[in-house]
Amino acid sequence: MGSTSATAQSYNDLNVLGQVMQVGAGRRTPFFQAIGGLNGVKRVPAQQFAMSAVYSLDAGANTVIDETASLTAGTAKFYAKSQEYNAVGIVKKEFASSHLREANSQQLANTNAVYSSDAPSVSEFDRAAANAMSQLVVDWEYISLQATRVARSAVDTDVSPGGLLDTSMGAIAKVNASSAALTKKLIDELIETIAGYDAPMENPTIVIPPGYVNDLNDIYGFAEQSREVGGVNLTQIFLPIIGQASVIWTNQMEANSLLIVDLAYCSPVVLPHKGGQDILMHEYSDGGSARKGYIEGFIGIDFGSRYYHGFIYGLA
Repeated sequence: MGSTSATAQSYNDLNVLGQVMQVGAGRRTPFFQAIGGLNGVKRVPAQQFAMSAVYSLDAGANTVIDETASLTAGTAKFYAKSQEYNAVGIVKKEFASSHLREANSQQLANTNAVYSSDAPSVSEFDRAAANAMSQLVVDWEYISLQATRVARSAVDTDVSPGGLLDTSMGAIAKVNASSAALTKKLIDELIETIAGYDAPMENPTIVIPPGYVNDLNDIYGFAEQSREVGGVNLTQIFLPIIGQASVIWTNQMEANSLLIVDLAYCSPVVLPHKGGQDILMHEYSDGGSARKGYIEGFIGIDFGSRYYHGFIYGLA
């Protein structure tokens, strides 16, 4: 009877959260850079976690009472709280570098067999790992903005966090542009809607796709007259009610939308692995002629409360 033996082995389980955060500090993912740099990464103890416990006050009214009524105990008012939840999802990026590619690292392209003595002598495996980290951060920013929450129901369900633009559990203040162009009137309407929910707006920021950068500059920009320098590139805007707001544009923002988000309440979220790794890089060998590995994170976003943010959708 023939015998069998396993050839697989694993080693080098690393926590690469620091490298991931450094990768996320670039121009490619400015929203992730803003929320990760401002508040750091928040660790949660379970796949589903509570972001906040909100309560509502009654509308203002004249509730004075007379002297006689003040002698008697009144009816107590209890302001009930309700929790707002989000979740983390599994994001896993596989990568590999063949033994030949490692040995042939100074070949500049896969199909063009050109040797260059000036090529940097770097590990192809390390380069592949860095590329995987970059892609994870891009996906993390997209998830934070656009993902639709899918709750856990079974092990074969793709559990997903909900992003700020999730219509079911994301920002609650919404303005439908109905295919109109971006205007100051629409932005003012959104601000008034957010203010109606008593949003604190401690660090308000406008997040837009690249297509609305020029529109925003045209609405709020003012260029000093000069024969040497021209143009407008807004990074700060003074808005009614909420005051000074920063401007971020990113390719991960949903098209035809504008988001006003309070960065003071936004943080990337991780559920750490059992070994303590926030973002796990796992290198392994399975008998093939390659160095193989993957980066895995249980990631999401905590944005405090859906009442703190708002967005315009349906823009032209």
